[in-house]
Amino acid sequence: MNKESRSDLSVDAHALSDIIDATARRRREDLGCVSLAEAEGFDYPTFFTAAFNYFATGEGHTMGVVMGYAHSATQLNENVVEDFGAYHSAGAEIWPQLLIPPEGKSLIPDLIRTVISDPSQVIGNFHFFSTYHLNQS
Repeated sequence: MNKESRSDLSVDAHALSDIIDATARRRREDLGCVSLAEAEGFDYPTFFTAAFNYFATGEGHTMGVVMGYAHSATQLNENVVEDFGAYHSAGAEIWPQLLIPPEGKSLIPDLIRTVISDPSQVIGNFHFFSTYHLNQS
């Protein structure tokens, strides 16, 4: 393989990663995913799901999910920041419903999956939070 074909390969691989990222972004948008700042536009009260997936060389891999019932954007914001911390909540994806986040499937136990499938089971309040961290340094 000559040098020119190697550079072409890396350009094609980068373009493929852009396509994959765009497809994932579009899938999230189709489900109504927004950033924490944009959650003010939800109709309240509402169930919500928030998730983050963070990977950094030297820091490891951390992911989290929080689900709950919020009466206002302020309450939703407080719940997410309290459970994720200010840093991870800034990059969180938020949905105005209960769902299994695309990258957080492994964090959702069977009991919570039953609530997701039938939110009418919730009488009063609902709050679920789970995180995972693997230090890879």
